[in-house]
Amino acid sequence: MSVFALRASDQPTQASADFTELDIFIAFQATGGIGLLAVLLTALFARKIYRHFTWLNFCITWLIYCISYLLLAFTGQQTRKEAPAYPICLTQASLIYAAPVLVAMSTFALVLQLWFTLSSALAPPAKVKSRNYVRNGLLLVAPYVAWLGAVITILVIGTLHPNTVERAGHFVYCTISSGRPGNIIAIIVAIILLVMVVFDIYIATVLYRNWRALRGSDRPGQIPLSLLVRVAIFSFVCVVGIGCAGVFLSNVAFFAGNVIIALMPLIAFLVFGTQRDILDVWMFWRH
Repeated sequence: MSVFALRASDQPTQASADFTELDIFIAFQATGGIGLLAVLLTALFARKIYRHFTWLNFCITWLIYCISYLLLAFTGQQTRKEAPAYPICLTQASLIYAAPVLVAMSTFALVLQLWFTLSSALAPPAKVKSRNYVRNGLLLVAPYVAWLGAVITILVIGTLHPNTVERAGHFVYCTISSGRPGNIIAIIVAIILLVMVVFDIYIATVLYRNWRALRGSDRPGQIPLSLLVRVAIFSFVCVVGIGCAGVFLSNVAFFAGNVIIALMPLIAFLVFGTQRDILDVWMFWRH
């Protein structure tokens, strides 16, 4: 009895030999991943650049996201006629189901840190508390705890039902053929992102009402001028993410869903990798 299936729709034929969709998917994922890696290394090693650990963690989680979706390509099992090796396919299925949870949580942690910074700037100097190590630890660890929980859950499901572990349509990645795990993950991610959008709106409102006071504060360095823009960008990324979750909940065609999945790391790179101080480091010939 076969315990690992390759769906008939995935069998390579002359008619399905066009891998345009796959090429687009890999190109977007790889470009976003390479860009985020460059941004992360620049922030870590450039002397004049400082980023909060939640920002660095954001970049790391999106790198994990990219690697998860490119695992078949890394192992050379993306388009071969035979089904990918079961351990590799199960590993990728668990990683890609967990990846949206990881990046949603790390993005939310970044938004929360933005709020904590804003609250500190608005508080009277005498009431500004010292660094909260427990809170910082939770912001750092929580995304990985949620991610690990999702990975283990999918690994258990795939191990108990190996016949459901398949290479998805158009050779892009491995999934669990049962739609329930994907729908549950999509709902969880959508809830996280919706809460984050509400938080973004609240932060924008507080900023609007207190902007003059913040500009005149004796601690202006805590609130950079780009903060309003960052809030707007966060909201945009959140809406795109919710749209991505909705694509799978509504069973839209593979192509639309795959393009959105692949674009997310590229959007993250363009949002956080085009800041002036980072660009100044990259354009060293201007100095």
